[in-house]
Amino acid sequence: MRIAAISDIHANLPALEAVLEDIARLNCDRVIVAGDFINFGPWPIETLKLIRGLGDLVIRGNHEGYILSQSENQADLIPPYRVLFAPSCWTASLLSPQELAWLAALPEKIQVNGPDDSEILVVHGSPRNQIEGIVPWISEEKLAEIFEGEIMPRRLVISGHTHRPVIRPWQGMLITNCGSVGISIDGDWRASYLLAEWDGEWKAETRRVTYDREKTIKGLERNCSPNEAGPFMRLVKHDIRTGKSWGIGKFNQQYLQLGEYPPPPHDFAHLDEAITQHLSRQAGV
Repeated sequence: MRIAAISDIHANLPALEAVLEDIARLNCDRVIVAGDFINFGPWPIETLKLIRGLGDLVIRGNHEGYILSQSENQADLIPPYRVLFAPSCWTASLLSPQELAWLAALPEKIQVNGPDDSEILVVHGSPRNQIEGIVPWISEEKLAEIFEGEIMPRRLVISGHTHRPVIRPWQGMLITNCGSVGISIDGDWRASYLLAEWDGEWKAETRRVTYDREKTIKGLERNCSPNEAGPFMRLVKHDIRTGKSWGIGKFNQQYLQLGEYPPPPHDFAHLDEAITQHLSRQAGV
């Protein structure tokens, strides 16, 4: 059995199309999607359509959860959350009720029977939390904590969320992370995905695929306008262009701690200035 697993596409359609072309050449038996396939990117509708066409081995990531939440509670958002969640509000506004219902029906994790009594567990972050990521430098102690009660010999664990590829044998399992199709941040800007194969045991490799990155950047500039998706998309553009993290998580924490925020619509300009300062600091590191 040969499996391709993709995650963290973030509506980067050129990257997804390039990866699916690569997968098609490899005669995979199944394609698994480990969440975060839309939000933070310029082609949510087109990306969702492609993902729906891949079959039923698709789970919901935290970004699909953000979209569902904002589709119901946009009027309740106040600074600073209104501006930080502007990308998911914009994405939610583009989706039909039927598409939102499909997102809502997706599971947060799935288990699939593999050959010879093996098993495949698909999660977005970890078995216990969507935003608890598996990173290359994760410790033995942390793995034992995360997988308490979930250790099963001959199990392939597929995850995403961190945008950093991982392939790690541990306790008779093979623990993996797909990396990111749409926003790689480990220093290599190319789209990343996982190829796994059963040969008496699970083996896996990380595959990298080039794509038209400039098309994606132009799509961000054209489709994700500051008045709709908001200035936060500037950070996304930097990550895609450089293949490195410009500290989106750290920026969020710092912005939430500012304490005072102007009311709408001035909060968008306030966020834009904060991002300018953040990018300047990051460039000077």
